[in-house]
Order: sequence, then C-alpha cells, then structure tokens
Amino acid sequence: MVELFAADIRQIAPNAPKLIALLDRERQARVRALGDSRAALLSLAAGLLLYDAFGEGTRSVRFEHGRRGKPHLPDRTPFNITHAGDYAVLALSTQSVGVDLEQIRPIDWQKIANRFFHPEERRYLAGSASPQADFFRIWTLKESFLKAEGLGFSISPASFGVLPEGDTGARMTCETAYRFTRFPAFEGYCLSVCSLERDVAAGVVMRSF
Repeated sequence: MVELFAADIRQIAPNAPKLIALLDRERQARVRALGDSRAALLSLAAGLLLYDAFGEGTRSVRFEHGRRGKPHLPDRTPFNITHAGDYAVLALSTQSVGVDLEQIRPIDWQKIANRFFHPEERRYLAGSASPQADFFRIWTLKESFLKAEGLGFSISPASFGVLPEGDTGARMTCETAYRFTRFPAFEGYCLSVCSLERDVAAGVVMRSF
C-alpha cells in the first residue's frame, strides 16, 4: 500500500536547532546552507519524515541517486518527497512512486499551460469552472508521474497529458500502468500521487516532532 506522511513547518520551527541532529549528514549540511529560511525548514521537515519512516539508520546512511537524480536508500526502498508552503509530504511504497504538492497561488497559469501542457489538458482548462485550481491539480499530477519515473524534465511535460477524473482520481491520455490519486489534505493546496500499486491510503498521516 502507498502510505503518505506529512509534517508542518510551523510545528517544527520552534525546535528546529535540536531537530536538525536527527538528519543524515548530507541533509544537515543542506539545511544549514539554507540558513534561517522557509526553504531550510521545508528541507528539515522532509528529513524528519525520512527519519520517522526509516529510523536511526538514515543518520549514517548515504542516500543514493538514480540515473536522473531520484534519491533512494541503498536497499532501494521506494519513496518520494515533496514540499510547498507550510508542508512536507513523504510517500512510501513497495514500487515506484511519485508525489507532488503545490500551493494554489496567483501566477500566470495560462502562459505556463500554453508552454508545458498537453493539448487535451489545455482543452480541459478551457472548459473548467475553476481553471486556476485545475491548473495546479494537473501540474501536480504531471509532476507526480515525472517523479515516479525519475524523469525530471528530461522529457517535455507537454508530451503527455493527465486529466483529473472524479473527486480524487485522474487518467493519462495514453496507456500506462500508473495510477493517480488526488488528496484534499490541506486547504489551499493540491496534492497528487502517482504509483504502480493498486492500494493507496485513504488519507495523509500528520507527524509531529
């Protein structure tokens, strides 16, 4: 089963100087390099979720990276991390998985969609009653697929389409073994998961540190 865990940087911030010691050495250096910033807290939150999921071993292990940079543990346990706004989210699975979180915010979504979205996605937005929110729904779906595959932007996001379907699902415009799930976990955010597993948790589990 795909499981999802989240952390809120507002809960973590007061104890950040102590909590950083729980991270692996590579992430500690990354967090300290970011200084006193939101980005540092988000990176810390992501590291704490990994520590919570995998235990003390993550403090001494060196994370490995796939051909296009996707991180994994030496035992190849599949996981993926995303963060935005006030939250970090960790997805765990027994097979390849991708997760993406975006905060709905004012941007020139039409310009971005014209450049990076598949024609079917642009048509979907043209008929949407809430095109800005649907833009972020589609964006997180596309990102979750790219992250599951470990592709990054090595392929054009406009070369494939993923369309929201029903309350929590989505479908690709081409044949795929991947399944998509959307979670209304945080107000004002879009959260999507792409996985090969059939079973996905019903919700996101919040962790406190």
